[in-house]
Amino acid sequence: MQFRRPLVSAALMSSLAVVLVGCTGEAPPDSVESHEMIATTNGLSSINGLGTSNGLATSNGLGTSNGLGTSNGLATSNGLATSNGLATSNGFMTTSGGRATVAYLVRCALPANASITKQDQNGTSYTFQGELGLAPQWQTGACGTDCQETISACMLAHINTAGVHIPLWVVAQDASVGWSLNAAYPNQEGSFFGNIFVTGAHGVPSNTVAAYYCNGIAYNVDVVPGRIGANQNGAPYKDPFPGSGYCKDTCTPADKPNQSAGYKACNGWNHVMTVWRQAGN
Repeated sequence: MQFRRPLVSAALMSSLAVVLVGCTGEAPPDSVESHEMIATTNGLSSINGLGTSNGLATSNGLGTSNGLGTSNGLATSNGLATSNGLATSNGFMTTSGGRATVAYLVRCALPANASITKQDQNGTSYTFQGELGLAPQWQTGACGTDCQETISACMLAHINTAGVHIPLWVVAQDASVGWSLNAAYPNQEGSFFGNIFVTGAHGVPSNTVAAYYCNGIAYNVDVVPGRIGANQNGAPYKDPFPGSGYCKDTCTPADKPNQSAGYKACNGWNHVMTVWRQAGN
């Protein structure tokens, strides 16, 4: 299994992880070294181009039928539409927030030894570095339903609505992430799941994006700005569970001996990312 240690980026980012940090800016967080466990920073204050009525599969959305790194995937000559890619004249590459979204999409999807380079409307080139490797096939091929749900969980987990960089720890069923925990991150914050690429997934209303979270067992312990438990404003996700909304009451835990680490399924969604927070100072 590949592991990584937590690292807080020196370059603050403007817009959306396994250890996460939230803030606003353009360059993605610094690469995380291969080490022990998965860590990253949540720097995405919002998902640029995400609408509750159209997802990322619109004229400003993300096409999933072509590869991230091909001429028809995140292409410089075509729009970030369902079949064409990333335009230089409109869509994600034309704004700082949009490029931040692309940075996190690539960070979630591709491994640390992969990157893609794209241009904005002015011909300026940007290189987006992979890190977590959740969907390496998307670099050159299609991103199907499983891929979409995996990347959706990762993107939602990276959001910090207050724009504050906070170190977090993430675990998941995916082999590139795994279930290993870190004693420096003792508080289970919550889990994220859904499909932000299309509307109507898993029976949600046909004009609605599926973007969900549920409360971890320590969601209200050592609460940090912009994250679960902090009375977030403008969060794109919601808790679908009644009452306290705890994951443990509805989700399926990881297989033994990792049943306390996180969840492998929630409410019919089989690609879930669970986040852990540091203890308070």
